[in-house]
Amino acid sequence: MAIEVLISMFLKVQVAVSCAIVLTVALRLPVRRLFGAEIGYSLWLLAPVAGIAALFPSIAEFINRLQESPASLARILIDLRAPVLEHARLALLVWAGGAVVLAGLFALGQWRFERTARAGKAGPAATGFWPTMVVPSDYAARYTLEERRLIRAHERAHMDRRDPTSNLTVAFLQAICWFNPLVHLAASLVRMDQELSIDAKVMALYPKGRRRYAETLLKAHARGLNSPLACALALGARHPLEVRLAMLGMRRISVKRDIAGYMVIGGLGLAIFIVMLLGPTLVLSPL
Repeated sequence: MAIEVLISMFLKVQVAVSCAIVLTVALRLPVRRLFGAEIGYSLWLLAPVAGIAALFPSIAEFINRLQESPASLARILIDLRAPVLEHARLALLVWAGGAVVLAGLFALGQWRFERTARAGKAGPAATGFWPTMVVPSDYAARYTLEERRLIRAHERAHMDRRDPTSNLTVAFLQAICWFNPLVHLAASLVRMDQELSIDAKVMALYPKGRRRYAETLLKAHARGLNSPLACALALGARHPLEVRLAMLGMRRISVKRDIAGYMVIGGLGLAIFIVMLLGPTLVLSPL
C-alpha cells in the first residue's frame, strides 16, 4: 500500500511539474521581452512551486478521504493482491535504475570537466558546490585586460547567485525524472536563460562594453567540455550565441517594469497553488 501511495504521489507531482514547464516554455519569450532576462529566468520557479503544491491533497481529495469508512479502507487493503504489488515494485526498480544511470553519466561528465580544467584546457567557468572560477592555461595571453574584467564580472555573478549549486539541483531533478522528456527540455532552457540573465547583469555593470563582451563570447566559444554543474562563459551549443548576442542589444528594464515582472511571477505561482488545491482528485486508484 505504501509503495502504491508513493508512486501515485510521484506521478501527481510529475503531471503538475510538466504542466508548469509547458506554461513556462510558452511564457518565457514574451516575459523576457517585457520584463528582461532576469525575470525570464525567475519564471522557472513555477515548476518547483507546482511540484510542491502537488504534494498537498486537493480539497476534493481531502473530502473523499474524510468520507471513507473503515470498512471501505479494509476492502481496499483486501483488493491489493500480490500482482499489483509486484508491478509497483518492478516500476520502482526500473525508475531507480534509470535514475542511477543518469546520475552516473552526470558525475562522469563533471569528472571529465574537472580533469580538463586541471589540465588548463577548460573555462572560463564557475563550478563546484562552493563555486570557484576556472580558467584555461592561456587565459592571460588569450584575453585582453578589458576582456578579463568582463569575464570576471560574468563568473562572479554566477558565483554570487550560486548558479553551480542551482545546476546541481537541476541535474538531480533530471536524474529522478529521467523518464519525463519535458524535464530534460526544461533543464536545457534553464541553462540558456541562466546565461542570458547573467549577460544582462554584466551589461548593467558595463553598458559601454557590449561590443567587447560580444567579442569575448565569440572568443570563448567551445572552450573545454560541457559540464552538468559548471557555468561557462560559452560552451559548445549549450547556450546559442546568436540568442545571447541578440539579447545584448536589449534596452535596460526600468525599476517599475522589474517590480511588475516579479509581481506577475508571484501571481502565477499563487494561481498554480490555488489550482492544485481546488483541482480534481489526481491520486491514482490501485488497479
